[in-house]
Amino acid sequence: MSAPTPQVKAFEQPTGSFARSVKRLNEPMKRQLANVMDELLNGTLSPGRRYEKLAGGENHYSVRLNQSYRFVFMLLDTGNAKPIAVGPHDEAYRRARSSGT
Repeated sequence: MSAPTPQVKAFEQPTGSFARSVKRLNEPMKRQLANVMDELLNGTLSPGRRYEKLAGGENHYSVRLNQSYRFVFMLLDTGNAKPIAVGPHDEAYRRARSSGT
């Protein structure tokens, strides 16, 4: 069962490994990431995106970009979101666990 979609006010500027991961995405995946971020900001995330809270990560959430790619972010107390990882399912989750945030 999916968690209720959070109210994301804004995304922090991507930095570090997340920014590098975005640069490595192909153009269709970059568009999917932009679409998901827009959907989160507008409160229009579809159920097919499989939004879920990750176990073991305080306020860490995952959203499906496509069948195999995930976007992981941390929802801050301010309502803003900090991008953590993007990439193939297992790789994105591994990066999120090792991010230390």
